[in-house]
Amino acid sequence: MADVWYFAYGSNMYREQVRQRAGEPKEEKIARLEGYELNFDKVARAGTGTGNIALAPGKTVWGVLYRLSEQQLNALDRFEGVPEHYRRSEVTVVDGNGQKVVAQVYLARKVRKGLKPDPQYLQRIVQGAEEHHLPPDYVKQLRAIEAA
Repeated sequence: MADVWYFAYGSNMYREQVRQRAGEPKEEKIARLEGYELNFDKVARAGTGTGNIALAPGKTVWGVLYRLSEQQLNALDRFEGVPEHYRRSEVTVVDGNGQKVVAQVYLARKVRKGLKPDPQYLQRIVQGAEEHHLPPDYVKQLRAIEAA
């Protein structure tokens, strides 16, 4: 079975979380998704917001590309609540070398405006961004997000 690229933009950027959920990725590298923005408009159990992306011309979402087996991606689907909470979609991202890569991404099924992320959840996102050395300006934006 062919490997699949998965683009993580939320707490799955945190390497240890992906390892716990899907096992060791075969490869990982940073990438950006043009024309989207990061939101926290998916309702979590506690009434806080979890990560989601939405079309937003002129904006960019940075994240981590993980090369996973189909079995690993299916394991991740279970943690993400596919198909009830998220659906998997395909996007084209640009990796650190400027190459376009087709990747799987999770999009929230139901959204609600005005939500804020849980502080620990937000911390995992920042940790993931830092450990993969995402651009300093983007990490600064993540740090500036107001938690619940």
